[in-house]
Amino acid sequence: MSYKREKKVRKEREELFLYGHANGVKVINNNIEAALRKWKRTMKDNGIIDWVKQNREYTKPTTRKRKKMNDARRADWVRRQQEAR
Repeated sequence: MSYKREKKVRKEREELFLYGHANGVKVINNNIEAALRKWKRTMKDNGIIDWVKQNREYTKPTTRKRKKMNDARRADWVRRQQEAR
């Protein structure tokens, strides 16, 4: 006796994108988890999560400038170390 395997037919997935809202997503079939995953991915791709993390607290302009200079010095030092090898 041979059994024929029925091929699973994939249903076309509705687009989760919500028109008219830049960062909105649709909830389909009460599947909040999938919508939340899509929303988080959208927020991460747009850079909003990084922006929120950076702006959690105020940093003075002098502190920003000092950090930028220290980062540049370190990058220069690393570059010189690699050239010396």
